[in-house]
Amino acid sequence: MVDNSWWIGLITGGTAVVASWVTGRSLTRSARVEAEVTANAAEVAQARTRRRDAYRELSATVHGLSEVFWRMKEADAAPEGARRQAVLQKMRTASRAALNEVTRASREVALEGPEDAAEAARQLRRKALTAQRELVGLAEGAGDREAYDRAYRVFREDHSRFLDLARAALEIG
Repeated sequence: MVDNSWWIGLITGGTAVVASWVTGRSLTRSARVEAEVTANAAEVAQARTRRRDAYRELSATVHGLSEVFWRMKEADAAPEGARRQAVLQKMRTASRAALNEVTRASREVALEGPEDAAEAARQLRRKALTAQRELVGLAEGAGDREAYDRAYRVFREDHSRFLDLARAALEIG
């Protein structure tokens, strides 16, 4: 007669092999899922950092352009004539360089998104161009100070709007 312990040992061994195989598959699957989640979290964190850096850079360049525009008080304080025109010409030259930086930074924001922040950056750039054109008109003696003031005010309002949208885009949860 056949000994039952041999069959019991065979079944127990087979069960152990199958259990080991199932456990191995489960561990492999969970490790893969964990790696995907970790990679996704790292990608999201990197994208958020890139956006924050792009938003910060645009805000800094807009501030630099605003500093040029603020020099209008210096032009206002200068006597009419050559001194005033010299201040306006310096502002014109400085605003062109600052506007180039605003353009570069706004394009970076357009690449990073999201769409509402990108559109706000494009709009901010357009308002910066408008204010700079008004400054050029004043420097050439053909501009209107009230038009410049309006353009500058709208430019500052759009900067505030951009900051609000950028802040919302960076919020978590």
